[in-house]
Amino acid sequence: MRIYSAESAFINWLDLSIPDQKFHFELVRALYSTPNSIFVAVIVAATIIAIAAGLSSDYVYGLFLAAFLMVGAARTGAVALYQRTQHDPNDPVSTKRWELRALLGAWTFATLVGCVGAYTLLAHPDSQVEILINSCVMGYIAGISSRNASRPVISVGQISLTCIPFAMGLLARADTVHFALAGFIFLLYLSTIVICRSVFDNIAARQAAFREIEIIAQRDALTGLWNRSAFLDLLERHLQIIRDGGSIVALISIDLDRFKDVNDTLGHPVGDAILKDVADRIKAAVRSGDEVARIGGDEFLVLLVGSDAAEVDIAATRILSIFADPFTVSARSNQCGASIGYAVAPEDGSTLEVLFRNADLALYEAKRQGRGQAVRYTDVIAQRYDERMALEHDLQFALRNGELNLVYQPIVDPRSGRAICCEALLRWNHPAHGLISPAEFIPIAEATGLIVPIGAWVLATACSEAVNWPADIKVSVNLSPIQFRRGRELVEAVASTLRSVGLSPSRLDLEVTESVLIDDSATALAMLEELRANGIGVSLDDFGTGFASLAYLNDFPFSKIKIDRKFTENIDQSARTSAIISGVARITRDLRIELVAEGIETENQLERMRSFGINAVQGFLFSPPVPAAELRRLISKPIAPLLVPAGRRSPAYNTLARKAAS
Repeated sequence: MRIYSAESAFINWLDLSIPDQKFHFELVRALYSTPNSIFVAVIVAATIIAIAAGLSSDYVYGLFLAAFLMVGAARTGAVALYQRTQHDPNDPVSTKRWELRALLGAWTFATLVGCVGAYTLLAHPDSQVEILINSCVMGYIAGISSRNASRPVISVGQISLTCIPFAMGLLARADTVHFALAGFIFLLYLSTIVICRSVFDNIAARQAAFREIEIIAQRDALTGLWNRSAFLDLLERHLQIIRDGGSIVALISIDLDRFKDVNDTLGHPVGDAILKDVADRIKAAVRSGDEVARIGGDEFLVLLVGSDAAEVDIAATRILSIFADPFTVSARSNQCGASIGYAVAPEDGSTLEVLFRNADLALYEAKRQGRGQAVRYTDVIAQRYDERMALEHDLQFALRNGELNLVYQPIVDPRSGRAICCEALLRWNHPAHGLISPAEFIPIAEATGLIVPIGAWVLATACSEAVNWPADIKVSVNLSPIQFRRGRELVEAVASTLRSVGLSPSRLDLEVTESVLIDDSATALAMLEELRANGIGVSLDDFGTGFASLAYLNDFPFSKIKIDRKFTENIDQSARTSAIISGVARITRDLRIELVAEGIETENQLERMRSFGINAVQGFLFSPPVPAAELRRLISKPIAPLLVPAGRRSPAYNTLARKAAS
């Protein structure tokens, strides 16, 4: 027990000169990386001793020879054992033990060299053997001082164990030459100590600098969290552990909701302050040992290790709760929410790619559900995603393959039954799945940018068809916010299309929604004014469902607004709805803006709208969306409503899916 304590104390003493464990491990590994030099040193020493024994016929050299061979065999065996053993760079005890074995071997060899030199000086003075041995000993001292200059513990120990007995032998000769040699050995000894310490300090400083650079390279500069590369390395190591039979690992993906709006409205300094606060809150919400990273502008990842599924659910909910309190920057409170998706390995994937993908899918699902949610990955989410990806792939070729077509729903003046405008509605007849709802494929087209070529085709096709209608009937085409963001390019494309098909600008209405106006109101205003200046009508669709629709009537030059169908549906049951529609009708009359009531399905709804002075209606009561050929016949004469009792929908509506009107 006392021996072990002494060994531990000595090992700890060795560690005083090593800056960190990883550096220590690399230094120790270097001791075992050159077995050839050890083998050559033993062979050379054995050869010199054998020559000395042959010249002197002194049996003591035979003992020295046996000792050198034994030490050489032990050192070579230690090297072979080290190279066959698996080593943990983070195990300090094992590293120190292997270092001690290497040092004992090196110091024993150095002691033998010093003893051979001292013995030869005293036993064989002024002989060829003395010249041979002294030259070899001094060469060994010089070689050790240069070879191991980066390891003071080794170099100082070896040169001390060699120089002390050898210098004592030189002094024992008590003559000028040997005194001079002893002085030279003493100076070499001191200089070696200084050089070794200096070299080692330089190496240690460089290593510390490299470590600092490595840490900087692994950290996010703003928050101090792990960056993407470092985090993925950590995750991969933990996944390897669970593949070898370890516990579960959970990956939580966090995305701040509408953080871009914060940067755009409050500025990047405020955004950066919020990101730092988010990082601090997330770190406070997880356990010690869990890892947190920032991998993008407003994206964070959390790695949970050793939790069960229930604990992961609790942790995700706890992280989501940190966004309930506002973020205070410069005495101003700022609300910033988040969406969270997470996956648990190995159940939800045991590889980096699969686990990352599934956590992202859960995050997208959280956003799809309305943001501010924490959602765990399920197979249903993956199935929905795969179906979306399949549709996205097929949509790329739908236009080229002729799978897209337009249907038209007339807007009717109920006083005469005449169509005054027809809205073009896009349909996708998938070869395998049949008709796909616009509510399903339009968001995909917008997300992928396919809406731009599709929208151009819709505009050109609808305008070409409108040329065949009576001159007093307009065509209405919906514009996506994605198309609207193209600015002047859109205005020029509309003008070019009208010229190419020969349709008067006054016969085209472009329908936009409130989202177009929210994105960039100044640009939207400029574009709408230019379109109106060219004689093109601009309609605000789904009026009454946004945040500031009345303000838009004052700020933007709309020629028409369309009351959302939700108001039409409630007109029979809600006095408040009736009051709102009545007020809107009065405002639009005063502003000389045409008002269209959408979703007219019953005679009672029609009569109520007419009582408010609304003389442009659209809905299944008059006609569902129909193909171009059928529309031509329909609008060639007045369209009579299908009379049904109040509160009941028309037969046409009952035979067609409601989504067809979207």
